[in-house]
Amino acid sequence: MGNMKQDFRWIGLLVLVALVGCGGDPAQEEAVAEEMVDHATDVVETVVVDPAVLQMQADCAAAADAMAVRQTEASLYDRLGGRDAIFTVVTDVVARHRVNEPIMHLMEGVDDARLISQVTDFLSQASGGDVEYHGMNMVDAHAHMNLTDEHFLAAGGDVQAAMEAAGVGADEIQEMMCMFASLHGDVVRG
Repeated sequence: MGNMKQDFRWIGLLVLVALVGCGGDPAQEEAVAEEMVDHATDVVETVVVDPAVLQMQADCAAAADAMAVRQTEASLYDRLGGRDAIFTVVTDVVARHRVNEPIMHLMEGVDDARLISQVTDFLSQASGGDVEYHGMNMVDAHAHMNLTDEHFLAAGGDVQAAMEAAGVGADEIQEMMCMFASLHGDVVRG
């Protein structure tokens, strides 16, 4: 799949050509317009989200009210057991990523201790803990990876498996997985 930003720049260039370079020739303008529509259609068709991701997002939307009620009772951070419990799960997630075929190549050259610390802080803050995350935003942190839905789902499977292995409750797993699902648009670029 091409770089969508470059594709839209190309479409913009075609618009400029249509307006300036056709010299008012309606046949030429129509041909350029047809090419623009064809290319724009190709670009839009490449932005297809895996049905499993769509289902995850739909499940999260359906559970939003129940999750909001739980959050008023106690933060996800507290229900997970705080930073130490999150650290334990994140450590397991990173170990799982290292052996998970679709994503293990993404772990090459990664400093595990640094990654575990940053992800622990991110999740601690995002789940309602009094912890400050000082790392990059999710778009910038993942931009160089060219992640696809396959990578996203593999990583999510590791998150869920690590939480289950740690004995995390079903409600808390649901909330963490919904937090994960909410990041899809920020991290998936391919």
